[in-house]
Amino acid sequence: MSDKSERDNLIMRVMIAIAAADDRLVEDETATICGIYQKLTGATIGATEVAQAMEADGAADTDRLRSELAQRRDELDMATKEMLIRAAYMVLMADRRISAGERKKLHDYADALEIPEIHLTAILEDLSSLSD
Repeated sequence: MSDKSERDNLIMRVMIAIAAADDRLVEDETATICGIYQKLTGATIGATEVAQAMEADGAADTDRLRSELAQRRDELDMATKEMLIRAAYMVLMADRRISAGERKKLHDYADALEIPEIHLTAILEDLSSLSD
């Protein structure tokens, strides 16, 4: 990916889309997104920015995002792909409850990025061990 701000924006969009997979974005998820974003990117965003990103031109349109990830997968290095999956999974785990829709979106994004199932499993196991 050519630009850190593009990568950071993609990270935020993936987190928002995953959080919205159960058709709601609650205040706790917004705070979680802000915290994860800062941890992964080193930049700070506020709840207002998350809400604006959610409303802006289909940021939460998960089908469109999946298609964009598939189109851009060749320009993304593996570290960026892993960061996107890590960000999504950390948002999923925030409420300690993963819905079927959220799990499907995570797998859809991994497929779009051409992350093999075994690699995805390793990423998720690594993150799960951190939360224990």
